[in-house]
Amino acid sequence: MLPLILMLLVLPPLGHAQGEGTHSTGHKALESYEEKLPAPDHGLVIANAMAGNWEYGVYLLGLPVGLKARVEVQWDGRQVTATSQVDHFLAANNHQSVFSLANCDYRLHSYQNSGFSPGWRFDDAVAFDWLKKQIHYQGLTQGPKTPDAQRQAVTLPLDDAIYVDKLSQFAALACALGENGKSTQISTQISTQPNTKQSVPLSYVDDTIGRYRFSVAQATTQMSVAGQTITVIKVESEPYEYVKGSVHRRVSYWLAPSLGYLPVKISTKLSGMKLTVKMLKTSGPLSAKL
Repeated sequence: MLPLILMLLVLPPLGHAQGEGTHSTGHKALESYEEKLPAPDHGLVIANAMAGNWEYGVYLLGLPVGLKARVEVQWDGRQVTATSQVDHFLAANNHQSVFSLANCDYRLHSYQNSGFSPGWRFDDAVAFDWLKKQIHYQGLTQGPKTPDAQRQAVTLPLDDAIYVDKLSQFAALACALGENGKSTQISTQISTQPNTKQSVPLSYVDDTIGRYRFSVAQATTQMSVAGQTITVIKVESEPYEYVKGSVHRRVSYWLAPSLGYLPVKISTKLSGMKLTVKMLKTSGPLSAKL
């Protein structure tokens, strides 16, 4: 979370009684005017900060593997469409997520995810019916233990959890952690116990549901991204409820508040080896304020 900027006002000398009284009256008038201003739409601020084009590189044991992921985020004033694409002979992935977050009333509407990696092939589509409180899944996930996986359609109950996918999760976290998100549905589920990390519960879904807990570091740090220095926070995610055999693991994120909490670095383990994803290029400067 970006630190607040404090404005220091230099008061006039005590001997200037008339000037001091005028300043006080003007200050009260300004406070009264500011109280009447509508609160900014924090969801709109986040969407504008996320919008753009981003490129990430993949590293295994600290070495580049030649995989590049391109992410594009578009905001049409009503909903966000985020897409990511990886195209390589070793692995490919095409993902599109559609969600809304006006006034930080975050809601995932649908996502599509298809591709392959060594030992895996997947082609999934998920749609949320918020009126009927249902989640509709169609697709397949074929892995080393399921070589004969068949395409299936599953309907799951839609409860009050916060549902995300791999792209919309950052908007959900942004609303939870943003300073204006205190009255949102998401922020009410953040742990506020003293001397504990903030904890945000998020849920992923395909043909099953996986529940994760995102623990947020209290301190910010600086990181070099695309030749610029940017403020980031570290977030650790850990699954606590999921179907055995599903691909669920601990992941560390370094998120940039000025980019709508998009990640500038992601770290996890793949078959015991450290896998890292880093932001390499952006479509604009990184100096925006959220």
